[in-house]
Amino acid sequence: MKILLVVPFLPYPGAGHAGSKYAYHLLRTLVEQHEVHLVTRAFPGEEVHLPQLRGMVTGLEVVAGPGAYSGPSVTMLARVVGSHWLLAKLARTVLEREQFDLCQVEYTESGVFWNVPRDTPAVISLIDVMAKPARRRYLAAKGIGRLTAWGKWLITRGVEAYAISKFQRVFALSDEDRKWANELYPQANVQVLKYPAAIEFIGLPRHEMQYRVLFVGALNRPPNLEAVQWFIDGCWPDIRRHVPTAEFHIVGHGLPDANRNRWSTDPSIKVVGPVDSVEEHYKAAAVFVAPILTGGGIIVKILDGLAAGVPVVTTGRGNEGIGAENGKSIVVADEPENFALSVIRLLKNKELRDETGKAGQEYIEREFSSIGFASTLAHAYTDLMRDHQASKGLESRREMEI
Repeated sequence: MKILLVVPFLPYPGAGHAGSKYAYHLLRTLVEQHEVHLVTRAFPGEEVHLPQLRGMVTGLEVVAGPGAYSGPSVTMLARVVGSHWLLAKLARTVLEREQFDLCQVEYTESGVFWNVPRDTPAVISLIDVMAKPARRRYLAAKGIGRLTAWGKWLITRGVEAYAISKFQRVFALSDEDRKWANELYPQANVQVLKYPAAIEFIGLPRHEMQYRVLFVGALNRPPNLEAVQWFIDGCWPDIRRHVPTAEFHIVGHGLPDANRNRWSTDPSIKVVGPVDSVEEHYKAAAVFVAPILTGGGIIVKILDGLAAGVPVVTTGRGNEGIGAENGKSIVVADEPENFALSVIRLLKNKELRDETGKAGQEYIEREFSSIGFASTLAHAYTDLMRDHQASKGLESRREMEI
């Protein structure tokens, strides 16, 4: 088939951003069987990957991303929204110029401005069900903040419903997100697509630093900043009391100066920042922590940790889209005291670390395989094209009757 693929994050191997990693796995799978025309955004510095992409696809169209997350929040929001609008506009231009069998669009934000021709079947992937964390923030809010959170929840749900309504098929990335999507948007045709986001980490040789604790994530995102601060405030003091030689390494781009200055005052906390090879940090970690407090969808950093064979400690919300067995493949703890205790136990017991890491890796190999991913896509596309042809036939009969 000839497919138009629209993704807001540039797909390329070795990407540190979860959206780019997922997009690259998707693109790599599609080009094995189909003719793919890619429409995407490129952020500053990513232009070096464009030649490789041109060698993979039959067509490539690129708009500039919104750049670094800086300046007033309203200005930044306008830049982000504007870049999604430009992405959709460019995709529409391509659709007017060429005929495609199918369109696949990634991210709800990309679907908001999408204007799909009636004669082209289209599918969208919900990387997260955005209304889920918005509703949780509303339910957890108190006082006057609860009214504001309620308004944000209603807006988020309305925007997401509008985007989803334009597509004949919807992919959710976990059973949990499919359940939420079915409840929130009962008219949508939703199915689960478990993508192999962490397959490049499987089989990494371990070079463990015994007392090193690792967090990886985009540090310009409030949920990640919130998670790290929660861990430093509520867990790290207890961990250091029981394991005085423990070090906490924080890897990721975009950390605000205020957080960097505050966290760097503790010599046991190493603010590493952005790195060229995040794999090296997974190989060296004794424990990976992902204290996800709001969360939604699949937490790719957790998949990466599990696939790399690092024992992972997370919260119930961090694990809800992954479904690994607590106490075997992963360790789940929601309260700071229990979270800290879980990390301490792993740091002090190499046998437990090895067993947990191995079980986590085996779980990823079993449940998030590239074969299963490709099979889900193939069946979804077949069903979508069959339904589309049936719909066209029905419209033709109606026109003849008129």
